[in-house]
Amino acid sequence: MMNLNQTKLVGLTMELDLKAREYKRLCAKLEELEQNNINPNDEKLLELKQLFQKNHNEIVEINRQIKEVKEEEEVKEKQKEEQYNPENLFKKNNRNRIEKNKEENTNKSIAKVKENIFKKIINKIKQILFKK
Repeated sequence: MMNLNQTKLVGLTMELDLKAREYKRLCAKLEELEQNNINPNDEKLLELKQLFQKNHNEIVEINRQIKEVKEEEEVKEKQKEEQYNPENLFKKNNRNRIEKNKEENTNKSIAKVKENIFKKIINKIKQILFKK
């Protein structure tokens, strides 16, 4: 079963093959005109030149589209490799553990600071009450 990019690639390749066949047909017409010793400024030759140019532009566009599809596929493959790379998975797990440990440590230290402040306040109240 082919994915969307593979289907696009096959379609573009088929179009490119058709354009190559059209190019060969235009070349055959040009050779035929050369054999007839046609005038270089003849209208038929100018039309043929325009057809060659149109064919060339279409081939360039198809090649550009093929390149885009291939680059898109490569990007997707790289993303999959990065996502499912075992080394990265373990690194992510370690990073998550380290971050959680940091958060827990800061929460504990904040709690200890709060306890110490409350203990100090309570101790001062006790000192004041017991002195009297």
